[in-house]
This record gives sequence, C-alpha cells and structure tokens, in this order.
Amino acid sequence: MASIVYSVLLVVSFIFLVLKKSEAESYFPLKIIGYFILGSFAFNFNQVPLPLGFIVYLIFFRPSLNIDIKRLAAIFGVLSFILVHWILPIANLEWQSRPLFIEHKLGSVYTMNFQDEYERIKQKLKLENQNVRLEDFEVEYVKDGRITDLSWQLLRQNGNSFNLYRIRYDLNKSRYQVTNSKLDTWLQYNRLIDAEHFFENLDVLDIKDITHLKGDFSSYVIRSTGERTNFAVENGTHYFLLNGEIQVLDDERLPVEAYYISTFAMKKTGEKRDNQGNLREESFEGTVSSDYLFDVKFGEE
Repeated sequence: MASIVYSVLLVVSFIFLVLKKSEAESYFPLKIIGYFILGSFAFNFNQVPLPLGFIVYLIFFRPSLNIDIKRLAAIFGVLSFILVHWILPIANLEWQSRPLFIEHKLGSVYTMNFQDEYERIKQKLKLENQNVRLEDFEVEYVKDGRITDLSWQLLRQNGNSFNLYRIRYDLNKSRYQVTNSKLDTWLQYNRLIDAEHFFENLDVLDIKDITHLKGDFSSYVIRSTGERTNFAVENGTHYFLLNGEIQVLDDERLPVEAYYISTFAMKKTGEKRDNQGNLREESFEGTVSSDYLFDVKFGEE
C-alpha cells in the first residue's frame, strides 16, 4: 500500500514539475526525480522515521537553475515522506484497531456451548485454519445461570508480530465487542493453550452441578489464564480431566504441569451506603474454589 502511494506521488509530481520548467537545463527530468527522492529519504532512529533527506537538502543544496521547481520537488518529496511514513501507518493502525461488533444474544451459562461461541467469533475474525491461542478467559454469572460478564483474549502469530484480539460481551447491547491490536512480542505465547482445545475442555464441565455444589452466593466465576503452568496448590479441591471424564486429583500427586480452569463463588463481605441509604460500594471475595486441570503431566511421567 505505502509503495503504491509513493509511486503515484512520484509520477504525478514528476509530470507536474517537468511541465513547469522555466529554464533550459540538461538532465532536468532526472534531477527532478533526484530532488523528490532526496526530500522523501527517511532515516530510522529507534524505529522512528525522520526526514533526513529533506534536512540534507536544506543544509547543502543550492541550485542555480530552476530553483523554485527543485525546491518544490524536495517539498513534494518530504510531503510524501510524511504521508507514507507517518500518516498512513497511523491511519492503518486506527483502522485495524476499530472495534468489531458481533450481534448475538446469550442464553443461560448452564446450556451455553462455549465451542459454538468460539466458532462464531473465529468466523467473524476470519481465523479459520489458523493457530490461535487463548488467554485470560473469564465468565461471571448468577445462580439462575444469567451471565453478568464474559471476556477472553485470542492471540495469533503473524510472521514476526502478534495480533491480540480482546473479546468482551456487551450485556446492554447483546453483542460481542472485539478490538484488535498488533504487538511486536508476547513472551508467554508458547505457553498459552490452543483456543479450540481450551473450549473443548471447558464444555466437559457441568457448570450447573459445579454451581449447585458451591451453594448460594452473590455470583460465580469461571476463570483461566490459558497458560501452562506448574500446579502445586495443596489443601484445595482439585480435579483433572481425562478422556472426557472428571477425576479427583489428590495432593499426593502434586506438583503437576497442566492447564487449569478455576471455579469459585463470590461472597459479599461488606457494603457502604450514603446518608440516604443508597448503596455506593460493595466488596466481595472468592470462596469455595475448585480447579479443573487438563493435559496433566504428572511428576512420575
């Protein structure tokens, strides 16, 4: 895109300036091209392009013939530099970062198929047949299964850079909002789980049964970092998934290496009200947690 814009500007500027020639001069067309290229020459300092060529023109070049036209050629060159190296990249970044909205009404978390939700997002983002990793999945819901918050992130490696897709469900407008940003590095990328594999394991969990076992609380949370880690949390309630079945993980078998999904209830611990009795602030803490591990590598293996 940038090379096409630059070529068009060079050709248009060349034709315009050659027609404005006021004095006879040998190799005039080639000199016009040279002044344009000089004006557009860029020098990258800490990945920031600077118009070095135009600075060189201002300091060292003093033409004696067709002075105004050559000055215009250098000015057109630096203007093309500004457009190609500054304006277009910023505009392209803004365009790629614009939110994408996916209209869809969520049902109960108890009947929700998370794999279908992922497929819906993947198709809209045109990520089919791509290696996509997942990070920071979280869904919060209340006792009757109504979802109050849902979000996660997807990462795709694109050559030497990464595309980060932040996905959040807008409850008020019944739609997903997806933002896309481009990153040079993502240190934990190789430790993140394949997104499709994550949702396959999440759908193994019976969320209704898990919630029932926790009892009555303000809300409930299912969360996962998506990162493969050494898991060594003792004196808790832990399970592992194997061939679609859920088995108890005893402390004696810890530590293990695995991906895991945490589930817990949110217990209200306090609130603040104003002088009129209106609720201003509430505080909660996680309780009755249980972890579900998968792709487990035990110490003896």
